[in-house]
Amino acid sequence: MEWSVYQKEFETKANNVVNWLNSEYNLIRSGRVSISVFDKVFVLAYGEEMKLNQVANLQVVNATQVLIKPYDRSLIQEILKGIAKANLSINPITNPDSIRINFPTQTEENRKENVKKAKQILEQAKIKIRDIRKDVQLAYKKLDNVSEDLIHYFEDELNSITKKYNSQLENLFSVKEKELMTI
Repeated sequence: MEWSVYQKEFETKANNVVNWLNSEYNLIRSGRVSISVFDKVFVLAYGEEMKLNQVANLQVVNATQVLIKPYDRSLIQEILKGIAKANLSINPITNPDSIRINFPTQTEENRKENVKKAKQILEQAKIKIRDIRKDVQLAYKKLDNVSEDLIHYFEDELNSITKKYNSQLENLFSVKEKELMTI
């Protein structure tokens, strides 16, 4: 059995963890509002649940304000329900044809709390990487007729690739931490 099979399995799963970490970090609000805050908002429209960005135009007005303009004005109440259900801790201001959302400016305390949250998400990602490592390790240790040298080679390669992904996760955290603490 070749290492490339295990490497591919590890990298596929680890890349999913990196993507998950990025998506979770996009949900943590920094000093500037991002439309990605609304990624988990779903609206009941035309008999089915749809993402908010499929039924409305989202626009960042300034660092603390977002304007939501539905393509169909009759969906404003459903959009408000979707925002409330997503539990974003925001108070939308309704106009006849749009919804305006003002986000409070980030205080030093909020920033530090968000860094803690980002660190917790990083730890979850590292645990996922460790679990992937463990699964791959168990898979090649179960092989029959494998020499000790080959197992040591697999161990070294697995350690190397695990370190690579852990440093990638740490780099993502550093970038997010810097973004969160920048005023």
